[in-house]
Amino acid sequence: MVSKKNLKPSLTPIQPTAILTGPTASGKTSLALRLAETHGQMEIINADSLLVYRRMDIGTAKPTAEELAQIPHHLIDICDPSETFSAGDFVRHTHAAIRNIESRGKRALIVGGTGFYLKALLKGLWETQPADLALRAELEKRSPDELYKELQAKDPVSALRISTHDHYRVIRALEIIHLTGKTPTELQREHELKSAESSASRPFSLWIIDRETAVLDARIQLRTEQMLEAGFVDEVKSVLKQYPDSRALDSVGYRQVKDFLTGNPPTGRKIAPGIEGLRQEIELATRQLVKRQRTWFKSQTEAEWFYLPEAEVRLATRFKEIYGNTNPEHPEPIL
Repeated sequence: MVSKKNLKPSLTPIQPTAILTGPTASGKTSLALRLAETHGQMEIINADSLLVYRRMDIGTAKPTAEELAQIPHHLIDICDPSETFSAGDFVRHTHAAIRNIESRGKRALIVGGTGFYLKALLKGLWETQPADLALRAELEKRSPDELYKELQAKDPVSALRISTHDHYRVIRALEIIHLTGKTPTELQREHELKSAESSASRPFSLWIIDRETAVLDARIQLRTEQMLEAGFVDEVKSVLKQYPDSRALDSVGYRQVKDFLTGNPPTGRKIAPGIEGLRQEIELATRQLVKRQRTWFKSQTEAEWFYLPEAEVRLATRFKEIYGNTNPEHPEPIL
């Protein structure tokens, strides 16, 4: 007789993969590098929507060549600025990268702050309507302000997530509303009730780091100054010349430099002339981005929060619980 013990499948539970996220300028990159060095057998998967683009290095605070050599990274410099890299592309590439990393006996750490990428990874993607070119043409005849106000009225949750400058996503959201009679928020909720395909097939642990607002504002100011000193304006000038229709140039920071170069100043407020005014505009736009990011983070009820620097030891302990340490030079986390 075959014992019941022998009938049990010998399956190894899938190990959870951590997602390290947080507002812009909170220190995700440097923290991830230190954690990965502690582990010794780790590779990082990027979850920032701009780091996928080549030639966009300064304004994205992309890891340096030395940092990329220190720890292998995935989903960095894989597209030209003329290409579109969707949330669906991110999910497919991320799952493929995790399988590749784990097939070599290593572990993955996902790092980045793009909420709609992480939402797609954690909650899955719902099927959207194909674009309606005639409807899109009608929407594009209207001003960006008018379109955004309509989105605020019909789907305030989506409006909070989407920048007023992200003309493509505003129009796409309104397209979905006109074509389906439902808002993107309603469709996403329906999908989440029907399926949890991503989280069911692979467990993730969502870790959110943050800092006091005054500290984060100071970090944003310093980072903006460093970017401008490093040649951010010249970088945008080069990308704009080669890819004038790139949607990536409508992202925070790039949009402000683009407007500066094309003589398209913001309306409704006075700004200082020259580079000083540009610096102020980038900082303002970045703080507004942080506000939107925090709104999404606060909606993630299963996330674990770590306010730095006070929670660094707790984060290091949590990291060790999931990943362990395989680097003999660092028997304990080095945060």
